[in-house]
Amino acid sequence: MIRRIAVIIPACNEEDRVGRCLESVAGAIAGLGHDPSFARSEWASADDVAGPAPGTSRIDAMPPLRGAPRGVGTGDVEVTVVLAADGCTDRTVERARQAWAVSNRDGGRARLEIVSGQWHSAGGTRAAAARQALAASDPEWIASTDADTMVPENWLRYQVQRAGAGVDGILGTVEPDPTECPPHVYELWQREHTLVESHPHIHAANMGVRASFYEHTGGFPPLACSEDEALLAALHRVGARVEATDRIRAVTSGRLEGRAELGFAHHLRTLSLPREESEWRAPASPIAKTLEGPPSPVANVETISIVNQEVCHE
Repeated sequence: MIRRIAVIIPACNEEDRVGRCLESVAGAIAGLGHDPSFARSEWASADDVAGPAPGTSRIDAMPPLRGAPRGVGTGDVEVTVVLAADGCTDRTVERARQAWAVSNRDGGRARLEIVSGQWHSAGGTRAAAARQALAASDPEWIASTDADTMVPENWLRYQVQRAGAGVDGILGTVEPDPTECPPHVYELWQREHTLVESHPHIHAANMGVRASFYEHTGGFPPLACSEDEALLAALHRVGARVEATDRIRAVTSGRLEGRAELGFAHHLRTLSLPREESEWRAPASPIAKTLEGPPSPVANVETISIVNQEVCHE
């Protein structure tokens, strides 16, 4: 049973969004003990609970999941949140501390640690957050998100439940915030994405992994992008059991100008262009060629990095 969780969050000049990210993480920590069915011994099957309907982006609309080992609750799980600030020149760190002070409702069971550095890449920053978490709290499970992302209330609860069932990695879905994303871009994005169970997408902004497997595989490499694909490839090579789910859908920034050169915002910006301008073919990610391994609940994982022309899709 998972007793210690680390949440890792890379950030680079996210003063406008890091507050709502930490508020959502604090809500997910509180949500560890909010499911009245936690005392049941039965587990939800893959078809038992439907994810959010296409076109909905509700971090608060997830139905309660059946089942978890007895005794799982906020009081039984310690959570360490590590925010890694990569060369921040704005008020990201200050806003993070302020948001945590207001949002954290679990006192000594959850704490925020902030590390600052110059890693100059999403992968390097995410790996630095994981290193700090491993050194500070010896977690059994590592959950990854981004500073511009909001996770649902059942985010950690679901991961703990599936880890208890023997799952070693979780791939969640993300979608752009419709309040930030232009309506026509949001509609195009929804059309070309499959947000279902066993979906074909990989997002470090909504991902979890058993800490022992994370360390065994070497963790996130210091890449500018696609560090999530590289970790998944390594997990498959060592026989980890990885599941892809839409039950913990996260909402990420819908901005068209982002931090990573080929990140999520880049793809949204491409969708915003006139059709003849947006019909570009992304270069095939070298990571995609390494995604080999035993059969997995993740559908079509071998082509994940080039599906919908998304190479770096944080």
